[in-house]
Amino acid sequence: MAIRLRLVNGKMIAICAARSVPKDDDIYLDDAAHSALANKFSRDYHEMYGFDLPNKYTDSELAEREESNNINRDWWDSVYGT
Repeated sequence: MAIRLRLVNGKMIAICAARSVPKDDDIYLDDAAHSALANKFSRDYHEMYGFDLPNKYTDSELAEREESNNINRDWWDSVYGT
């Protein structure tokens, strides 16, 4: 999944590129870049701490707000939402 890295109120968050409207200062990561970073994180976290990855996303409120203004959001949620 392509993502955008966005600075919101001084905090860097990662949001879904398809569910968000681009902003000038966003850093866009395509599917390949996001996959490479996720794989690297998984390898590094496993090496340092084992398989027990934390199940927390502390920026979910910011991400939800930044993704909610996309005109395609309803379609996205109907196809991919849980």
